[in-house]
Amino acid sequence: MPGMNVPFEDDELTAVKAAAAAAGVSARQFIKDATLDKALAKRNQFLEAALSAYDYTRAAFAEVCPDDVEPRTVFLQDEDEAARLLAALDESAHGTAA
Repeated sequence: MPGMNVPFEDDELTAVKAAAAAAGVSARQFIKDATLDKALAKRNQFLEAALSAYDYTRAAFAEVCPDDVEPRTVFLQDEDEAARLLAALDESAHGTAA
């Protein structure tokens, strides 16, 4: 698996090791998680905004067309599949299930 060496000053490495110990993970896992959290922050922000917009439009649509609110089975299946794919991406990025 490809890797990367990142140099730390002694005090920086001490702080990372202490934070990792407090979190109950290895320093390597702590660094990996922090890096991925930062790298994926924009994507996660976009997904949260999309879900928020979906919730808003769904509620607005329900007000206008209450008889058409029942989601179709295909939509629910697609939604479930998307949730599984996102969970798999998160698991592969962080090494843990969401």
